Amino acid sequence: MKRFEYKVPGGKLLRAKVEVDAGRITFLQLTGDFFMEPETDLEELETRLMGMRAEPVAIKGQVVSFFTAHKTMIAGASPRDFAYVINQAIRA
Repeated sequence: MKRFEYKVPGGKLLRAKVEVDAGRITFLQLTGDFFMEPETDLEELETRLMGMRAEPVAIKGQVVSFFTAHKTMIAGASPRDFAYVINQAIRA
């Protein structure tokens, strides 16, 4: 299992745990010190990314699309920050 923690400059702490097998995400867990409005179920995002190729651009697109579709505001972080922590965990 690979892990990565990221403290957004002036913002919140984000953590990702990820497993990749044959180039595809087989496990993903996102945690941290952040608040979302409206409250959004990150398990839905984790499930959306399961089985996806572990490619940074595709992951970023899915993460940004997810938060945009849910009209989620994240205090002290952005969708791109979530994509960054996921991609860094994959590279760890």
